[in-house]
Amino acid sequence: MTSVQPGRSVLAAKIARMGRGGMPRVLDLFAGCGGLSLGFQAAGFKIVAAIENDPLAAESHALNFFKGSNAAEMRLHAKPRDIVREEPKDILSEFGLGHVEGAIDVSLGVPLPVATRRG
Repeated sequence: MTSVQPGRSVLAAKIARMGRGGMPRVLDLFAGCGGLSLGFQAAGFKIVAAIENDPLAAESHALNFFKGSNAAEMRLHAKPRDIVREEPKDILSEFGLGHVEGAIDVSLGVPLPVATRRG
């Protein structure tokens, strides 16, 4: 969980954490099975969560990036989520990531039309 000391900016806390060897934390939006997550992971980033509405894609992303997790954590990461209907603070709280301002270093995503599933 991320905590920011009083009087310290969120950015300063993030820089200090990474200066101590912490990896930049990524939230993948419209994640699919994780193509963008894979690239960021290969570049040294830590995938901490993903938001995906499609149940099969959400499960695939969980298997691809959280395979070593316990069953409860796998269910949490495999749960499909609708980014339009859920609040960021609720999602981050569910993942145990702390306050919105300090929980994520990079959010990424490319929404694709539903038609892409049809081939």
